[in-house]
Amino acid sequence: MKLFLWKLSQDENNDYETYDSAVVVSHSQEAAAMIHPLGDKIEWNGTDWRWADDGSDFGMDNWSPPGQVQVVLVGEATQGLLTEGDVVCSSYNAG
Repeated sequence: MKLFLWKLSQDENNDYETYDSAVVVSHSQEAAAMIHPLGDKIEWNGTDWRWADDGSDFGMDNWSPPGQVQVVLVGEATQGLLTEGDVVCSSYNAG
């Protein structure tokens, strides 16, 4: 299955300590929107983002829900170098 690079962006959370964009690896636009800029440490449970290890939502107001994320195709990922769910880079607005 081919993997692609997707630029994710959001403009719902524009305060300090939020992500505004990321480039991720995924096979589809829909799957890309489900990737948090922190990568596989964070999961969407259908309602909100949660830490994968303990299920807490501490600090998870830093990114928009998948339905509010803009996803743009950037290019094709190199086979064998990147894998599904990788975050190539992300932009964080520290405060």
